[in-house]
Formats: sequence, structure tokens, C-alpha cells
Amino acid sequence: MHTKHLIALLLSTLLLTGCELETSHNGKLDGNWQLRKIDTLATGGICDMSYSYIYWAVQNDLLQVRDIDNGNQKYFFRFQKQGNQLTISAPHRIITKDELQPLETAELLLPFGIIGTEDTFTITQLSNGSLTLNNTLYRLHFRKY
Repeated sequence: MHTKHLIALLLSTLLLTGCELETSHNGKLDGNWQLRKIDTLATGGICDMSYSYIYWAVQNDLLQVRDIDNGNQKYFFRFQKQGNQLTISAPHRIITKDELQPLETAELLLPFGIIGTEDTFTITQLSNGSLTLNNTLYRLHFRKY
């Protein structure tokens, strides 16, 4: 009986050490963020987005942006976060659940505050409930959803 318990313990240990969990190192950045306001840096203009349904979802090294109001448009990006810099790249439009289409231009991304197929943001504020990002043209204000 003692040998059976030892074998079961060894097998359990092997199974647990064979599983590797992927973890994110994004800290408070991970999660779903609703775009609430866009400031135009050059003019000081402010666009209230609090009634829009534009969301950014962050997990691991993927960013999904979506606009529920406009045909539920969805785009995926890869991103890198280094210090207070967030660089997004390689945008793909989601056509169906099994089909992605690479984006060649950033025109469709402008409503999200994204100005290029590669864009770099400075994280100026990040807490459990709010996020502020600046690129060269805009300041984007989000709340965690």
C-alpha cells in the first residue's frame, strides 16, 4: 500500500512540474479599457468619448481594439511595453473568428486614437482604474472596465 502512494505522489509531482503557466508581466495594464476622452495635443481640442463603445483589451503581448457601435470592428496588434513606452505594431483586422486580414494603412485606426500601423505611446498615468496614453497627436483617457 505504501508503494502505491509513493508512485501516485511521484506521478502527481511530474504532472505538476510538466505544466507551465504563461504569465503576463504587464501589471495594471492588463485588462479591458474603455476610451473616455481624446485630447488633440496641437490644438487643445477635447472629444468626449464617454458614450462610445470603443474598448482596448490588453493581455500578454496582444492588444485588441474594438468599436461596438460601428459594426463591432475589431483589430489585433502585437505590443511591447518598456518602462513607460507602449509600442503597438502588426495590426490585423478580424474578418471572422477564423480569418484575420493584415492592415496596410492606418486610416481605419484613427477613431481609436491610433495614427499608424506602428504607433508608440507614452503611458502618463496608469492605476487600477484609469489609463492615459500620449502619442504624437493625441492624449487618450481610459477607464478600466
